[in-house]
Amino acid sequence: MSEEVIEQKDDRKEALHVRYEWLDQFRGLIIIFLIISVVTWELSGNFGLAIQPIGPPLLNHGYKYYNGYPALITIIDIGQQIFMFVMGFGAYLAFTSRREKKGTGAAWKHGLIRVAVLYALAFIDDGLLGGLISDGTIPWDEVLWYGTFANLAIGTFAAYLATYLIPKSADKRILLSIAIMVIHSLLYATGIFDYKGPLPGGSIIFPFNAFNHAAIAIAATCFSQWFKMDPDDTKVGFKKRILPVSTIAIMLFYVVDWIQPAEHHDCTTSLALLAIGASGFLIAVFFSFEMLDFKIPVLSEMGKNLLILFIFALVFSLLAQFLVDDFRDILLAIPVLTMLVLGVLPILIEAGIAILLAKYNVKIKI
Repeated sequence: MSEEVIEQKDDRKEALHVRYEWLDQFRGLIIIFLIISVVTWELSGNFGLAIQPIGPPLLNHGYKYYNGYPALITIIDIGQQIFMFVMGFGAYLAFTSRREKKGTGAAWKHGLIRVAVLYALAFIDDGLLGGLISDGTIPWDEVLWYGTFANLAIGTFAAYLATYLIPKSADKRILLSIAIMVIHSLLYATGIFDYKGPLPGGSIIFPFNAFNHAAIAIAATCFSQWFKMDPDDTKVGFKKRILPVSTIAIMLFYVVDWIQPAEHHDCTTSLALLAIGASGFLIAVFFSFEMLDFKIPVLSEMGKNLLILFIFALVFSLLAQFLVDDFRDILLAIPVLTMLVLGVLPILIEAGIAILLAKYNVKIKI
């Protein structure tokens, strides 16, 4: 086979998998926050039992310190939802690219494989490790619709389905996302459904968490399409849609939060709006960084293997749990050591893995 033919094949492969470095930078930031969150989770302490927390509370879920109503919310409480936004944004790019170059069947094949892999991870993480091995039973609600990977799977499928059903107009597709969030808030307000959060609810099971994760993912597909509003000038999409919609989402979050406060466990509409608005502003920030020719070292490499690094991060949660169980007094007495071992070392190790994968051009896509 001639070098010219090989080069043409490589060009076609590259065209099918377009990557934006500013988006990889954004992904890299998200994985760093996820690494931090799985570690700080184990360092929460117990306010009710007067067990002092270790590490920065701002970088842990708020309900670990006050699980009441309304719930205490930190930046980490929208981490999973921003992760969902990133996956929805990428799902639109992947689906439309494959549909245009290989056909609808190939696009759906890729999408369904990704959803199946996410569900497989949900079964391993929540079903086996978090359920069968630790408690002797499999929590099927976590595996199917409530756990982190299950929510990512459902949201990703919703992103593909919405892109397929409403392919041409992101302005119309965003209405579907809004409708889902409105239905969520109305059903949540009735009080007849079972809640995962601190609110007393009814006995009817409803997947509130998954419902608004689907809304976030669908909204992300709109942002992804708006980004390409003007093929010759990507700034147009940011100016006409992404930044205005992000601003509106933050304003609506503020209003709705007064009526139905943000709640992590059920991903209330106020929390979903906050995640959408924050995600929109973050992608604008990283896009602006690229326009200014500014790049944060290592973030791109980490962003290229987002999910696999997230899976690796779960190992550090086990390390944190071991250290807290056996060396709590030392961790409290020497905060500098705690910061280095649990705050910095996991990020450095993950960064090293990302650099190694990038060196050999390995992208483990899930």
